[in-house]
Amino acid sequence: MKLGIVGTGNMGEAILKGLLDNVLTKNDVICVDKSPESLDRISKKYQVQCSLDIAQIKDCEVVLLAVKPQNMDEVLPEMGKIISANTLIISIAVGITSSFIVNKLGISNAAVVRAMPNTPALVGKGVTGLAKGEFATDVQLTAAKNLLEAVGQVVVVNENQIDVVAAASGSGPAYYFYVTELLIDAAVAHGLTRDVAQVLVENTFVGSSALFENSDDDVIELRKKVTSPKGTTQAAIEFLESKDLKSIWQNALGAAIKRAEEISKN
Repeated sequence: MKLGIVGTGNMGEAILKGLLDNVLTKNDVICVDKSPESLDRISKKYQVQCSLDIAQIKDCEVVLLAVKPQNMDEVLPEMGKIISANTLIISIAVGITSSFIVNKLGISNAAVVRAMPNTPALVGKGVTGLAKGEFATDVQLTAAKNLLEAVGQVVVVNENQIDVVAAASGSGPAYYFYVTELLIDAAVAHGLTRDVAQVLVENTFVGSSALFENSDDDVIELRKKVTSPKGTTQAAIEFLESKDLKSIWQNALGAAIKRAEEISKN
């Protein structure tokens, strides 16, 4: 299989790395980008073919579309002149619907699968939500799933749910890092040095993640096992609940979903 990757930013590179580590060889891939600097770096690091010319993807059976949403208007018409009607397009752009991609390509029955990966794909621990567009077949959805499993877990949803996937897991690593940052700051405010606070908080979260991954208990049960009645953890959680943290998180995801919807309308 020949794969074209259009866009070599963080996610494009993360998926490239996972594919080369697990399912493809460097001869199976061609990367296209408008940045010579990015292509030079990718070429040296992964020894794959790179080009500034999007026409180089014309023989690719699958194209991973990893450009920013605001660049779709420019890229898609050019792609539509080049690719075959049978080419599978896997798009990782937030807020860009499969119907928008089909229309801009100018290929009436273009097979589009939307994918929402996240940055832990860089270390093979990503999670990706997949949704097939109107003209993609189940076989093509399976092909996309097999590719993206190279960088972590994959779940399949309906396209009308993909913005929720983007808000929950696509943006999820930023929430994790943000909470880590805030907890470190809180520990410093209560008297720890920043170096000590970072070691404690960062390794507590990494260890908790490993425990979660290797436990048969669900996240609620694991949380309860740390929360002794009338203990310090319960005091902290009760304070958070008094601030209606559940609604805050629901509203935060709602804001992310709303933004994805706004992007799709622009």
